[in-house]
Amino acid sequence: MLLHTDNLPSGYQVEASMDYLLFDDEKLFVVSSDNDLIFIKKSPSPYKNRQDEPGILLYQTEFPRIAATWLINAIENRLWRSAAEGGEPSGKNSVTEVVEGEELSVRRVMAVGDDRSKGFVLINASRDNLKFREDFQEIQVSDRLLKEGGLLNVLRQL
Repeated sequence: MLLHTDNLPSGYQVEASMDYLLFDDEKLFVVSSDNDLIFIKKSPSPYKNRQDEPGILLYQTEFPRIAATWLINAIENRLWRSAAEGGEPSGKNSVTEVVEGEELSVRRVMAVGDDRSKGFVLINASRDNLKFREDFQEIQVSDRLLKEGGLLNVLRQL
């Protein structure tokens, strides 16, 4: 079920909201519960008959809450670092592991968002997409969002 940040179920809370920094007028919300870490992207809807909130489309990507630590490690220690610094071998641009029984991946990409900046795709292959006929959920995050936007700091606090 798509979560609405202004009316979350009991036990869920908004940890942070920030400009998404990939496309104009989009917001990213980080929501958590005791068991879940959820990224909710809100985008202006260009369709009058297709809105999840008034004027807004929602996109939701879910992970086990404990995955916050795993995501930080995969990004900072494995994919941002060279092999000489203890990172992944040269040419390897993704990390996939089972965390809390769910298959998670972090994939390094060279072009995300309007400005085609470097970033990552965070994937949960164990949860079906809530809007599309896909058997996975994913979200793109830029290096800028992780560093300047503060997303890494939010994940560290979870």
